[in-house]
Amino acid sequence: MYLVVRKDVPLGRGQAMALAGAGAVRCEDALADTPAWAEGFRGWAVRPRKVALRASAEELEALAGRLDGVTAGEVLLCLPPRLRSASEPELAALRPYTDPPRGAAPPPLPEGPLLRYVVPDGVLRTTGKAMAQAGHAAIECVHVLGAATASWREAGCPGEVRVAQGADWERIRTLAPVVVSDAGLTQVAPGTETVAAFAPATDPPRELDGLERLP
Repeated sequence: MYLVVRKDVPLGRGQAMALAGAGAVRCEDALADTPAWAEGFRGWAVRPRKVALRASAEELEALAGRLDGVTAGEVLLCLPPRLRSASEPELAALRPYTDPPRGAAPPPLPEGPLLRYVVPDGVLRTTGKAMAQAGHAAIECVHVLGAATASWREAGCPGEVRVAQGADWERIRTLAPVVVSDAGLTQVAPGTETVAAFAPATDPPRELDGLERLP
C-alpha cells in the first residue's frame, strides 16, 4: 500500500500519522471488495507493507486523477496494494517521504470519536516511517474491533497521537487492544513495537491520562 504525501505541506508528526491511519482505513473500505483490487488486498493481508512517498502538488493531483485511491486531508493519497514491480511508472518515479517541512501548527482536534495512537518515545525516526506504522495500527483496529469502529469510520477516521515514555509505554502496551510490531525491514529491529492504538471514543481513555499529545 502506498501513502503519497505532498512534500511542500508542513505537517506535525501526529497530524501526519492521523492522516495516514485515516487514509489506509478509507482505502481498504472503499476498494478491498472491488474486482480490480480484491486479490491484491488478500495477498497484502498476509504481509501488509506500507511505503510513504513524496510528491509535488501537481504530481499528487495527477496520480489522484488517474489511479484508484482515497485522499485524506488534501495532502495525502492512499493507493491500494500492488506489487512494487507492478507500480505505474509515475508512481515508481517518486522518492521516499521522510519528513515534512517544519512550521505546521497542529489543527484543533475534531469533535466525535477519535482513534488514539500511542508511540514509544524515540523509536520512530522519520515521519514517513511513523505514517506507515499508523496505517498498520488503524487497519488492525478495524479488524480487531469491528463494529465498534463504525461511527469513527463514518466520521472520516480522525485520530490523535500521544507519546509514552519508558515506564508509561510498558503499561500502555499491556492495555491497548492493538500493538504494532514492525517486521524490521527499515529503521528498526524486527519485532520492535512501534504503535499502540485504543478504540475510537469521544473522550480519551483514562489509561492515557498524562501522556503528551504529539502535534
